[in-house]
Amino acid sequence: MPTRKAHNGMGTARQRSNGRWEVRLHLDGMQRSFYGDTLAEAQAEAEKGKREKIRDWRGITVRDWFTEWLKGSKQRLKPQTWLSYESHGRLHIVPTIGTVRLDGLAPTHIDKLHAHLLRNVGGTMANHVHMTLSAALNAAERRGLPVRNVIRTMPPPRRTDRPITILTPEQVDTLITGVRGDKFEAVYVLAVTVGMRLGEILGLRWEDVDFANRRLSVVHSAGKAYGGGAALGSPKTKSSARRISLPGVALDALTRTPRNGPLIWSTRDGRPILSQSIHGNWRRTRLALKLPAVGFHAMRHTAATQMLDDGVQAHIVATMLGHSSVATTLRLYAHATRPSLEAAVDAIDARFSGKRLRVVEDES
Repeated sequence: MPTRKAHNGMGTARQRSNGRWEVRLHLDGMQRSFYGDTLAEAQAEAEKGKREKIRDWRGITVRDWFTEWLKGSKQRLKPQTWLSYESHGRLHIVPTIGTVRLDGLAPTHIDKLHAHLLRNVGGTMANHVHMTLSAALNAAERRGLPVRNVIRTMPPPRRTDRPITILTPEQVDTLITGVRGDKFEAVYVLAVTVGMRLGEILGLRWEDVDFANRRLSVVHSAGKAYGGGAALGSPKTKSSARRISLPGVALDALTRTPRNGPLIWSTRDGRPILSQSIHGNWRRTRLALKLPAVGFHAMRHTAATQMLDDGVQAHIVATMLGHSSVATTLRLYAHATRPSLEAAVDAIDARFSGKRLRVVEDES
């Protein structure tokens, strides 16, 4: 909705996509936001903020600012994202450099954080923690706080792409046959055939499935909620919201799934089930079927690899998986696209082999 002036000179106000109202004010040179379920409530919070003495930010530490930044970010971030940021700060940033003043940050402090991370977590997690601290420091800088934003000039730890483990076609057949009739049968079939993410599957409602036209729409994703449990949210990225054409094996599995409410899979109170429930069921299932010790996400990798091995073009696979770029698909599944590249070279050789032979004969 368009931003518009609030009443009584109270800065600017807008209604956010979640229906809540936000009023923005400049107080002591800083822009602050106040929220409410109605415009009147947001304005009341803003009035309260005007009356309160604005905090003296001189001497603020990384711990103090990170706590404040998290508090202000809770309204605009997805719960799962906010909870990740909170754990990055609680487990890594604050214990390592929390007592350092913002205006005293030096490259050696970032080096200390990186060294801690590389001793305790993998490269990808270290990269995520670095980016979380960077976002917090950038926010401090935008608000005019006294901060030495040294992290801007320092490269983040390199992400480590783990080797992708997949199921063989024979193991996929074993899985699909073995889970027939299981209450989570369609969960596994959707993951291993069309490569849906677990959150996308658990966020499915019956109205999202078009049985007549053999397709479904990814509209929501189930994820962690504040205070525990799971809740529906938006998909991971804009490209994750998509329509997927369904193979017969997936339609059959969905047809056999009992209908107990609007969500295809839900708790007794109608909320999305936690992904941990599926991970536990998956472990018991693969042990019973004597499948390799792979995580649930391996089924998404299996689906992508099988599509590419079957000759499906990479941009189609990227669309099916909800990747924002075909480059992501090519990077993750280079092992599956390599045979296609080799086939292309063989085709080029076949095309020119006769011409090369004629040239040799002419020269002789």
